[in-house]
Amino acid sequence: AQEKTKVVEPLDYENVISQRKAQIYSDPFRDLLMFPMEDVSIAVIVRQRRTVHSTVPEDALKKAQSLFVQECIKTYSSDWHVVNFKYEDYSGDFRMLPCKSFRPDKIPNHVFEIDEDFEKDEDSSSLCSQKGGVIKQGWLYKANVNSTITVTMKVFKRRYFYLTQLPDGSYILNSYKDEKSSKESKGCIFLDSCVDVVQCPKMRRNAFELKMLDKYSHYLAADGEQEMEEWLATLRKIIQINAESLVQEKKEAVESLPDDESGSQGKSENILESLERSMHPELMKYGRETEQLNKLGRNDGRQNLFSFDPEVQRLDFSGIEPDVKPFEEKCSRRFLVNCHDLSFNLLARITDQSEGPPTNVEPFFLSLALFDLKSCCKISADFHVDLNPLPVREMLGAAQDSGNHLGNSHFLHGVAESRLCYITQGIFSVTNPHPEIFLVARVEKVLQGSITHCVEPYIKTSDPVKTAQKVHKIAKQACSRLGQYRMPFAWAARPVFRDSQGTLDLEAKFSPFYKQDSSKLSTEDLLKLLAEFKKPEKTKLQVIPGQLNVTLECVPLDLSNCVTSSYIPIKPFEKQDQGNGIAVEVEEFVPEIAKYCYPFTIYKNQLYVYPLHLKYDSQKTFAKARNIAVRVEFKDSDEADAKPLKCFYGKPGGPPLTLNAYAGVLHHNQNPEFYDEIKIELPIHLHQKHHLLFTFYHISCEINTKGTAKKQDAVETTVGFTWLSLLKDGRIITSEQQLPVSANLPAGYLNVADTEGRRQPSGDIKWVDGAKALLKIKLHLESTVYTQDLHLHNFFQYCQMIQGGAKEIPGELVKYLKCLHAMEIQVMIQFLPVILLQLFRVLTNRTKEEEIAVNCTM
Repeated sequence: AQEKTKVVEPLDYENVISQRKAQIYSDPFRDLLMFPMEDVSIAVIVRQRRTVHSTVPEDALKKAQSLFVQECIKTYSSDWHVVNFKYEDYSGDFRMLPCKSFRPDKIPNHVFEIDEDFEKDEDSSSLCSQKGGVIKQGWLYKANVNSTITVTMKVFKRRYFYLTQLPDGSYILNSYKDEKSSKESKGCIFLDSCVDVVQCPKMRRNAFELKMLDKYSHYLAADGEQEMEEWLATLRKIIQINAESLVQEKKEAVESLPDDESGSQGKSENILESLERSMHPELMKYGRETEQLNKLGRNDGRQNLFSFDPEVQRLDFSGIEPDVKPFEEKCSRRFLVNCHDLSFNLLARITDQSEGPPTNVEPFFLSLALFDLKSCCKISADFHVDLNPLPVREMLGAAQDSGNHLGNSHFLHGVAESRLCYITQGIFSVTNPHPEIFLVARVEKVLQGSITHCVEPYIKTSDPVKTAQKVHKIAKQACSRLGQYRMPFAWAARPVFRDSQGTLDLEAKFSPFYKQDSSKLSTEDLLKLLAEFKKPEKTKLQVIPGQLNVTLECVPLDLSNCVTSSYIPIKPFEKQDQGNGIAVEVEEFVPEIAKYCYPFTIYKNQLYVYPLHLKYDSQKTFAKARNIAVRVEFKDSDEADAKPLKCFYGKPGGPPLTLNAYAGVLHHNQNPEFYDEIKIELPIHLHQKHHLLFTFYHISCEINTKGTAKKQDAVETTVGFTWLSLLKDGRIITSEQQLPVSANLPAGYLNVADTEGRRQPSGDIKWVDGAKALLKIKLHLESTVYTQDLHLHNFFQYCQMIQGGAKEIPGELVKYLKCLHAMEIQVMIQFLPVILLQLFRVLTNRTKEEEIAVNCTM
């Protein structure tokens, strides 16, 4: 029978080194076997932040209880550690080994002596061809040669020089008082006696010296540097021609001697000796040349032929080992939106003081957002702006008091809250710019009645003064009673980019204001309206006369006083209010596509809540439920006395963070649609009791001036509750949800969380319309510490159980590691540093199990 091949186990390197330590250290060639002791070094790169302080809250690590959240926080707050290998250059291809010799990019062209002689002949012929004529002329400054004072103090006189070649081939430099050479020459220099020409910058600017054989010098200077260079080049060529002709004459004289005279060797030696005695530098150089010097000269510029290996020439090794750089925040196409003014055609002076221009007769509120018509989605958060002048803001009364009385005593991330009240500059970012992106402006007003009824006075043009006074009177009453409730009014849009390269369309203007249709409030409806807006000849939208002054510009490089979407100040930031407005970055909703994703580098933990639709036309529980307002709260307990958390981002005029948020109200609508975006700053640690609580109110819009005070105060009537637990199986819920509505809110209401439990009759909870799903909402998570990926969540959850001392189930860790292969690519990119660190920990702590090592390194 054939014997099986014996499996040879490789040597355990560390074991062999430790066993034969003495033998190896005494071996003279031990460096060939052992790794260098100083091969690895660790350098620390301080984490660079573009914000004034870290985005991670100070006590974040103490509050975090999830292992995944803890590792994310450590990643975003720690410095970078770089491992450097000293001998890394010797670990690649043999052709890329460090080479001290010069390796040119390409083989240089060889220039032989005969070619040099030919070029010299051309140069000399170009001069000699002008024999008997003027070669060069121009103005120069000449030093007084008869002066006995020092060279540096010589007086220069301006003369016009002619460089001329005489019929016998010699060169002469004549100077005259002006360009007329027919006059008497003021001096001449015979260049046959000139041995060198050098610059003299210390004497005079653009000066040069003509050195003569008798150790005498002439000093000249040009007007400009270029003119000086031209004179130097011409004079040096003439000196070279003179030297070569002299050498040639002496050679011909030696060759013409008769043979019977003394040996040629002696004669040549005498000639060389005579050349060495010459004062001409070219002749002295010729006399000193020997065969050894010629040999050394031939080696100059020679290249190693092996460095021109065609394989090396053809292969490109650039980029194989790029320089290691820390992960940085992604840089999208950014632009600045400046909101200046919003006005409609009903204007008046609403106070007794007649100073200043007329203003709107009631408050209007603006929100801006980006919509992508190509991808059919909203790609930015809402940017809320209040452009109302102070007299109009005062109409809101108590509803706006919180903003008016904010002083510099309240701070958020080191910024006075009063500086964050009325921000009018927003910085938008777009990862994938193209011409189908629109900036949409939505206008709201204080709840008053139906949209049609409120729009009508602004469209009619008869007697605008009287109409303005009437609208202002009604609006003033509505503001004092319903100031905190908003209703849709109008919308407008404009394109942002000219092309897909991100060129801003600075010439584009906003469209006219269009009346907001109460049945077309959703994102899908707005995208359809934008498609119509692109074809203005076919649009049937009703126009409201008005003007919106909003400008777009590229973000200036020196922009200061800017805060992130979490209100964290960005460098540079002036702590004291210098009167300059603050700009806020508006959150971009980056598409969940791998090519647009980057590893997270900052802490961010925000949830966007979108109430979409409430179906209340079939309910019989409440007698009045028409003008329905939705209040959203975030709680960490379902006890009766549980307080909501102060984590909602507020609207302009109020504090930056509030206890709740309201959605817009549609007048006399039992099935209202909503388009509001509610932004929440999530706590660092989430547990099963954290939930969203929705409270529905019927708002009484009737203004009864003859009624009693008690009736006047009954603005809100509760018409239902619903709630949504934020976590499901440990992960944040973000899909679209359909929720039933309860007529009451007993303590412990979170216990009835699942759909089946809600359908069963309960003594504590009274469901509206038979526990049907009446409210539709949508959630969007923007977090760098919570993941929605099931496989990544389960892997870290299991690692936390093992670290907590739980008994390990054989093969369970391998199962979770294999499931990581099904993780979404964009999630892997976003949390790459956190994932890699955890895999390294698993790999180093569990080296005995082969499958773990294999699955960690795949």
